[in-house]
This record gives sequence, C-alpha cells and structure tokens, in this order.
Amino acid sequence: MTVTVVVPTVDRVDLLARCLRGLDGADVLVVHDGDRGVRALLERTGTRGLQVPERGVSAKRNAGWQAATGERVAFTDDDCEPSPGWLDALLAVDADLVAGPVAPHPDDTAVGPWDRTVTSTAPGLYPGCNLLLRRTVLDAVGGFDEGLSGGEDTDLAWRVRESGATHGWADDAVVWHAVRPVTFPEQLRSLPRWAGLPLVVGRHPQLREHAHRRVFWKDSHPAALLALAGLLLAARDRRALLAVVPLLVRRLGGTPPRLGLERAVNDVVETAVLVAGSLRHRSVLL
Repeated sequence: MTVTVVVPTVDRVDLLARCLRGLDGADVLVVHDGDRGVRALLERTGTRGLQVPERGVSAKRNAGWQAATGERVAFTDDDCEPSPGWLDALLAVDADLVAGPVAPHPDDTAVGPWDRTVTSTAPGLYPGCNLLLRRTVLDAVGGFDEGLSGGEDTDLAWRVRESGATHGWADDAVVWHAVRPVTFPEQLRSLPRWAGLPLVVGRHPQLREHAHRRVFWKDSHPAALLALAGLLLAARDRRALLAVVPLLVRRLGGTPPRLGLERAVNDVVETAVLVAGSLRHRSVLL
C-alpha cells in the first residue's frame, strides 16, 4: 500500500532540513507558502513541494493530503524528525487511523523555562506530527477543521474514531519533536490559539477524562480562575485582590520569584482565553 508523508512548514528551514533527514526514501510532500529558503531546500534535496497561499497548519495539511498520491497519508511537522523505522512501524498496524509516541528530540537541550516541545505516550490526545490515515477516511470526515488553531489534530482523530473507522497505536513509531526556545512574551502571545479547545471538548466529551476534574485544562487553573475573578472585581472592591493569593502561593513556592510570577500570569491569561472560548462555543473548559 502506497503512502505519502505530508509536512506543513512555517519556514523553519533548518528544522525542516532535519525533518527531511528522517524521511529519506519516503514519498514526501512539503506544503509551504513560497518562502525562498524553503524552496531552495526542496530543490537541493529533490523533495516535492506544494505552494499554497494559506499559512495555517490545518489548511496546509488539508492541501497536502488532497494532493497526495498515496492510499495512506502520514503527517509530521517541520519541527520534528521521525526516528528510524517510523513509517514502517505505522504501516505495520492495520487500522484506518494510526498514531505513535512523540518525544523531545535527543539532540536538543532546554535552555529556558518556557522552551517548547511536545510529548505523547498513549492514544487519546493526538498530536498532528505523528499520524497515519487512510485517504478515504480523511475524505469521509472532511479533513482538518481549518477554523481551529489548536486541538485541530485531536479533533480530526476523534471525528475519525467516531465515524466507525478503526484506530491503532504503534509503540515503535517514534517522532522526535524539537525543543524550541521561547521567551515569556512569546509564550503569552501564543495563548489565544487555545480558544478553540472548549469547542473540541464540546464535540468530543470523552476528552474530559484528560481534564483536571473534567472541567479544567490544567490543575493550576482552579486557582487561576479564582485569581482572574479577583482581578476583575478589584475595580469595585480592592479586597477582591485577596483571591489572587492562592495562585501566588502555588506558583511562588520553591520557585525563583520572577519565574513564579511569570507562571501565575501565564495561568491567568490562559484561563481568560479559555473562559472566552467557553462562552463563545457554549462548552466549558477552563
């Protein structure tokens, strides 16, 4: 059975080069938006590319699988490198949807508290950097929801599962995800992408088993929600600021003061994004 590997890229040329290193010998289609460095890399490595105007990852993934020539389509990302034997391990599982583990890249070292990577050790939440699907199944469910900027991969996988398609897990199909440096301001600017998570949970209520108390995305968010309420009410009564104390106690304990404050601020902003998303989508995830 033939397979095409679709790699959407956001112009991270050095990381994409490492990704292609792990895909040597596969039928690869890199979906890009015309970056000069990406085009030069594809020409140099003889890799097939597809230029699209859309910058969103879901739009690029959709354009990729629709242009793929394989009966199955595997997805990984430009900041990932599949481990040796990755594709064979996925293909060895006879299912319509197959996923595998994601781990921090062994060549990368974290240098800051906000450095970003992805880890996945079991099915349930489905990072889009390690998926294999039959093309007919992708066509049947309509591919990725381009209206989502976060959780779109898990949403797709559960729509596939709920359609009655078979699903499986390949322990040996490991993808190594880059550990990328992120500053605190960059971290805060990235948070709005999670506003669609309440919609994903509303569509797939079984995902609540992965939530804290089935309502909160993270175990720090109950205290963050209290702090957010206190900050909003403080304009009328400053005593409401006392509601911030539990979060500060949680985050400052045993942590350098600056980092503890940053984590508290991140919790509050993250929770505010989810409150807005919950109101918009009429599904509660905080």
